This record gives sequence, C-alpha cells and structure tokens, in this order.
Amino acid sequence: MVAVNQPPVSSWARQPQLRVGAVVAVALAIGFIVWLIVRGGGGGSSTTASTTSSRPAVGPTAVSVNDLGSVADKAGHQVYWAGPAASSRYELTQTSSGSVYIRYLPQGVPVGTKALFTLVGSYPVTNAYKVLQGLAKKSDSTSFTAPGGGIAVYSHRSPTNVYLAYPGSNVQIEVYDPSPKRARALISSGHIAPVP
Repeated sequence: MVAVNQPPVSSWARQPQLRVGAVVAVALAIGFIVWLIVRGGGGGSSTTASTTSSRPAVGPTAVSVNDLGSVADKAGHQVYWAGPAASSRYELTQTSSGSVYIRYLPQGVPVGTKALFTLVGSYPVTNAYKVLQGLAKKSDSTSFTAPGGGIAVYSHRSPTNVYLAYPGSNVQIEVYDPSPKRARALISSGHIAPVP
C-alpha cells in the first residue's frame, strides 16, 4: 500500500484561523483511505470518493495540465501552481474540505511516493491576506512582498513551508520545497499563479 506523503505542515501554521494542520491531515488520511477502498473494485485511473463534506476527496493521482484546469474550475476557489514543468509529472490530492495540493514529481517517480518534492497547496481561508499579516508580526517569522501585491510568510522553524496570500482573497497558498531557498524563489519570481 502506498501512503500519501504531503510535506509536514509546521506547528507554526496550525492555528485555527489558518484551517491548516490537523483537520487537513485527517481529511487527507480519510480521503486516501476511501480512495483506496473505492479504487480496489474499479481499476480506473482516477477515482473520486465522497466523504461527510459536499466536496469530493481525490488522489493522489497523476493529472495533466488540462485536468488541473478542470479541478480549478470546480474547486470553488482559485487553485495555484508553480507553472508548467516539462521534466515533471503533476500529482493531485484534493481534500473534502476544499484544499488542493499539486505536487511536482520527476519523471519515473511513482504517484504517492513518500519522497518530498515541490508542492503547491491552495486552501480556502477567510481573509487569508489579513491572517498572514498577523502571522508576519510574530517574532519567529519572516515575511516578504510577493509579485502582484501579495504577502509571503514563513516560520524560522519551518522555512521549507512558505505561505502566500493576496489582498481580498479567501485563498491561502502554501509553497513547499525541500530547499527553503527554492520555496521562496518560486514565490519571488512570480511562478506561483492560478492554474489556467
């Protein structure tokens, strides 16, 4: 059995107003278990399972750029990614709470691998920009301005996870990379954008 291995959400980000952390982890685990059960009888390439929420949980599953566009259309909020990458495959995981994760896997790496790779998560968070402004004031955090007027914040304890939001948006974006420098560079360079 292959386990979903999303990068760990730092305890710094596990604050109720962020709606990230335990709820997302439980939703991912439940969604993955339901997906495995449903997949066992069908043999299809991508299975969607309903949980207690009105949103389907999906993945992890390999998807195309067109598939990502379809997911973004149906998510009920903007879904962000780091743009196309010719040498990568896209892995999608979607929770019943509306969080969408797009992970960039090198060619030949199986979907659901435990290895850590670049990941962009999009979470519904009310007043996400204001929430991150509050986190930016904490003594253990660093913030910087993102292209387009956004704010990016990360904890010194978990610099591989950088959180991003734009004024007026109800979506918080998480950019994870095993290299903290690359995670920040993906944001600073303007690569993090809505899925077309």
